[in-house]
Amino acid sequence: MGFYRKLIDNHPLANIAFALVLIGGVLTYVLMPRAQDPEINFNWVNIITVLPGASAEDVEQELTSPLEDAIAQVKDIKYVSSSSRENLSSILVRFNE
Repeated sequence: MGFYRKLIDNHPLANIAFALVLIGGVLTYVLMPRAQDPEINFNWVNIITVLPGASAEDVEQELTSPLEDAIAQVKDIKYVSSSSRENLSSILVRFNE
């Protein structure tokens, strides 16, 4: 508590402490290494489609199968996994690295 009390009571000491913190922050900002535009590799995609009121079989026939056929045309696919439920189709596509 003594240090904080000295900062409150002694204005020049508070100004010096503020200046030191400010200079330290500026130096850190200038000298810190930066990575601009890091490479982000997304090698998978999850495709979720909704067909309200449809049974799992309808979702499979009307959404999942046509989408899987279209996805099969894409190059560099490692594997495709899909599931069809009531109202919902989910397709996971994994690409080669």
